[in-house]
Amino acid sequence: MSDGQSNIPREKRRVNKIYRAPTTPPPEELFTKEKSFVLDCNAVSSISNDYSKANPKLGPVIMPYNSQKDMHVKNYFEFHGVDKTLKKTGQFKNGESIDGKVMDFFYNKGAGYRYLSRRNMNGAGRSREFVDGHSQFMQDVKPIIGYNGNFGYRRNTPWLRESPSPFGTSSRSPTS
Repeated sequence: MSDGQSNIPREKRRVNKIYRAPTTPPPEELFTKEKSFVLDCNAVSSISNDYSKANPKLGPVIMPYNSQKDMHVKNYFEFHGVDKTLKKTGQFKNGESIDGKVMDFFYNKGAGYRYLSRRNMNGAGRSREFVDGHSQFMQDVKPIIGYNGNFGYRRNTPWLRESPSPFGTSSRSPTS
């Protein structure tokens, strides 16, 4: 087979070699994953707004960046000499984020953290719509009827108001 063909039978090859995605999990597993997702939008928003008026800004909604906990730069911290530098700066163990120890403390043990963790332990922040998540998409869809009726854009002249289309209307259309 010198023309570049492989020995693999045609039915065993991948249909699309570019797009490789994991299979969709079963509905029970999706439900479990989506139920574990906690919706804290309102609580986080109020914490962020309350602390935005104070200086320093200690109400972070997004976790402060700590490079020592970033898996993408893990190899850097394994270089020779980096550990010596970290010991000199006092960041050898876990280090601290860019924003400093105070911001790390507030994010990990502060008032906002305590409020959100208590809230989540007691199951607050979950609603049926958000627990079901993607399963609710396109459920119970209502037809959209504009202010000109079902064929709104076709009824802007008197002749078109009498006959919406010279070809007739589709009997399959959910709006007719």
